[in-house]
Amino acid sequence: MGDIVERLLFPVDADSDEAGERDASARSIDGPALEPADDELILSSRRKLTLRCGKASITLYPSGKIVLRGEYILSDAEGVNRINGGRIELN
Repeated sequence: MGDIVERLLFPVDADSDEAGERDASARSIDGPALEPADDELILSSRRKLTLRCGKASITLYPSGKIVLRGEYILSDAEGVNRINGGRIELN
């Protein structure tokens, strides 16, 4: 899976002589970082990170804030589904 994400983040340079060569300038110091491992894929950003598909998105902020947006959001658990916070607002 890490390979797929890396190809999306750092596509092959169209002008390169080698098919597998990645454009080093695409990996700027402030840009996204990809840390593949055998059991985990870590995608990090210093500012914010958004995963978007159609009308749905998940945005992560460095402050710890997480924003879920979508027409329909489902939270489903076989066991305990716990909501914990300083204050919880419903509707």
